[in-house]
Amino acid sequence: MKYRLLGRNTGVAVSQLALGTARMGRLENGKSDPAESQKILHHFAHAGGNFIDTSSAYQGGFSEQMVGDFLNASSRDDFVIASKYCRTPLKQPGAATHGNHRKAMMAEVEGSLKRLKTDYIDVYFVHFDDSITPIAEMMRGLDDLVRAGKVLYIGLSNMPMWRLASANMLAQWRGLSPVSVMQIQYNLLERAIEREYMPFAEATGMAVMAWSPLFGGVLAKKDTEHPEHAASLQALGHIADQLQKSPAEIALAWLLAKNTFPVLGPRTLDQLSSGIKALDVVLSAADIAALDQAFAFATGYPYDLLSATQTKAGYDVLRSDYPVL
Repeated sequence: MKYRLLGRNTGVAVSQLALGTARMGRLENGKSDPAESQKILHHFAHAGGNFIDTSSAYQGGFSEQMVGDFLNASSRDDFVIASKYCRTPLKQPGAATHGNHRKAMMAEVEGSLKRLKTDYIDVYFVHFDDSITPIAEMMRGLDDLVRAGKVLYIGLSNMPMWRLASANMLAQWRGLSPVSVMQIQYNLLERAIEREYMPFAEATGMAVMAWSPLFGGVLAKKDTEHPEHAASLQALGHIADQLQKSPAEIALAWLLAKNTFPVLGPRTLDQLSSGIKALDVVLSAADIAALDQAFAFATGYPYDLLSATQTKAGYDVLRSDYPVL
């Protein structure tokens, strides 16, 4: 396992792959196997992984408990733990117990700390935007958690671009703790974030964690199983055959090449082992270009218009010589 800084705005080094725990140890009957979960956590750590992603909502809070049991028997400070609030572990939450607001935030962080058996969370995410809570309330509350030492870094997940940008700018203006990490769905079949999120991350130095890196397992399957994506999956399979790797390994390697942190979501130890193999894949520039083309997506207005106009004016050449950050 190799390590990279968690964006340009932190000095903490994390493993290239993050271990997602939403389905960790989940059995076919919907229940979880604690023993399998501990095997997954220990195998990830043995492979050099130190970046673990969880949430108060995953498996009704049981995911955090399993991570907490692992940390209790390990060296807590060796691991970077990301968790999230907003959805709550409650099956029927009260009207005032969920959302992005300060009340839910304070209640949830205390619950997560207890389940994780720790006194601090390395990266604390707003799990989903509720489209209601004022950005100032959300960012002030998160900053209070940082100042109290309960949270080290702030992250935003599944947040509209304008809300994410506003939160980042507000933090700068008011001297609040910055947004250091964004977590968003990103994979070969879901590339919409390349319109705005990826350029924004590059410009601000935010780290990008990519959840659902295999599009729910579709990118690990044969083209005949998903005829709606047949042509794209055939191209993926062709590159996989050339490199003697699996399609899943190629799809994960593509995300690594895009300077993101793929969040693996293994249910079993075998699935984790397969995902880690992606670290041995070396994609050439031609491979990446071929995948980009095979899984091309429509950028839409105004990006297609701007691209054509900028190319005609020669700005694309200027950008390559003088990159805009």
